This record gives sequence, C-alpha cells and structure tokens, in this order.
Amino acid sequence: MTQQPSAQKFAAAPFALALDSDGDYVSPAHLRTPFRSFLVSCDRGVYWLRMPGGAGKTQFVRGIIARRTGKEGSLEGIDSAISSGARAIAAGLTAQASPAALVEALKAAFEAEHGLPAPEASGASESPEAFAGWLAALAVVAAGQGAKRLVVCIDGIEAADDLTLSLLPAAAALPGGVVLLLTSRPTADWPAEPLAAAAERFAPGPGVVIHEIGLADAEYVGWLRRLFVERLRPLLRSRANALLLSLMETRASYERGGRDARLTADPVLRDGLKDDWKRLTNKFPRYSGQQLPVEPLAPVLDTFDKLWVDTLARSEGRADRFFLMVRHLAAGGLAVEAVSDLPEGEALDARLAALG
Repeated sequence: MTQQPSAQKFAAAPFALALDSDGDYVSPAHLRTPFRSFLVSCDRGVYWLRMPGGAGKTQFVRGIIARRTGKEGSLEGIDSAISSGARAIAAGLTAQASPAALVEALKAAFEAEHGLPAPEASGASESPEAFAGWLAALAVVAAGQGAKRLVVCIDGIEAADDLTLSLLPAAAALPGGVVLLLTSRPTADWPAEPLAAAAERFAPGPGVVIHEIGLADAEYVGWLRRLFVERLRPLLRSRANALLLSLMETRASYERGGRDARLTADPVLRDGLKDDWKRLTNKFPRYSGQQLPVEPLAPVLDTFDKLWVDTLARSEGRADRFFLMVRHLAAGGLAVEAVSDLPEGEALDARLAALG
C-alpha cells in the first residue's frame, strides 16, 4: 500500500505530535472499542483517556488523525475502525502552549484535514464560550463534507497551564456533533491545582467518560502480547526450521508427532510449522509422510516464552520501548539472547537509539 504523508500539520512546535511510520501502528482494541462506542452513543461530549507516559496515548491519537491511501485510492484513517464516519483534528500540549497557540494549531489541522479554509478564529481563544462557538462553526463545515462527528483531539492536557486548560468547554457547553478526546497521564502525575480544575470541569456524567488504563491492566498487556506474537512469529518459525533441518541433516532421533498447548493456542504458528515441515520433507524424502515433530520444538518455544517475559520486564511495560525492542528483534539488530541483559529506563532508551 502506498504511504501518504499525514494529513495533519501543526502550526506551532509545542503542539507537534511525533508520528512514526504507518507500519509501526498497531490498532489498540482496548482503547479503540470503548471510544468507538462513545462516538456511537454520544452526539457530543468529552472522552478523557488517562495512561502512563509511553503507554500509547499519542499513538492512539495518531491512529485517528493520520492518513494513508485506501484500496480505492482515497485517503483513509490509519485506524479506520476508529475514525470511520468522523473527521478529526489534533493538537498536542506543552507547558509553553497558550490558548491562542492551541486555536492556531487546531485551525491549521482543520485546514490540512479538509483542504479548505477554516472558519474565522478571531476571539476563539478568549473564553470557553467563544471556543465552543468556533468549534460549532468547524463542525458545520465538517458535516458539509459528510462527517457524522468532528473529533477534536487534545493530547497531553496535564502539561497545559491554567489559562489554556480553562479554554476547554465542559461537555454540556459543546455544540452538537463535537467530541473532545482529551489525553493525559494518570492523576497521580498531575500538579494538584490543575488536576482539581480539570476534574471539576470534566467530572463523569452525561456526555463525559473517563477511561484510565494502567501498565498492568490485562487488556493493555494483552495488546502488547498480541504485538509480540504477530511480529516475532516469523523469527520463531525461522529458529524452529533451523532445528528441524538439523534433525534431518544429522538423522538425529526424535519423538514423532505430539502436541504442545502453545501451538494449539497459536494455530497460525502451528499451521505454518506444518507447512514448513512439509517443504523440508520434500528435500528429505526419507521423512515424507511423518507428522510434524512437536516435542523437539519445546526448547525453541521455551526461548520465546522467556523472551516475552524479558522484553516486558526490560521495557517496564511501556509500549514505546516495547515496540522498539520488538522491531529490532524482528529486524535482527537485537539478538534474542541479549534481551535479558539489557538495562532499563533511560539506559535502555540509549541502547535502542544506538541500534538505529
């Protein structure tokens, strides 16, 4: 599929979202499904996603706003399961941001997304009421282009100063067809006063959902596990094939057939290994007709079980580090046996950066 640049550009550096290549994006069902349900059930509202640093908040926003060429040549969201029926714009906040810069960044994002001038934004940064009025004008334009919702993503609101935070309207003050997707770190990482103000304005209630995900949450860890299995399955098969080839070449004795619960749990891997075994037996006819020998594969499966544990531990469960480790493992730049000896934290970041 031909890649296209993201449709989103940000007018001010404090709002730039660092977007990695489309190939790195893995749809987060644990975030996508509840947010999509919110979009379906609410004409307007505030969805506040709270996750630790490095856990995938900005990647989730990226899945909503970034674009690539679809099968029929039209631009579609990288994660079309999130963005279907909606048009989205985004800005990322830092401590240096201002209300005016937020408006300018969203204005630029809207124009890049829709390919036409945004409604006049003068005065939109002066009060929540003015900002909501401007969002209403944006929603009218988006609806004219077929959008069911205008999703306004504001990433990292814990970094905003009081003035910028106070610009964001409460759910009841939002115009119809506008959804605010706010992301932040967990409340324990917030300064006390901004947290109190945000918690009061966006308290759970009609049209407001707070979704907090921790690094140990089962759905989050399951997402990392699926990434690990899918991206490293070819590497596991390669190692399994090398072992099977060695058995054939040396005519070593082994247990024929057999079962392993890990192969039963991963039918894609199981069937792939069966195909690999069949191709190998074509080269070594003396083994033709024999079932895939499962018992000899146990050490390879054990190695990858340990690799999962080590990768999760060294990354400290942070998706950004975990993704990089898996990418380097898949590309061969990081050896499977080296993962358990990697450092943690910033030292790991430096080591991974050195791998390119």
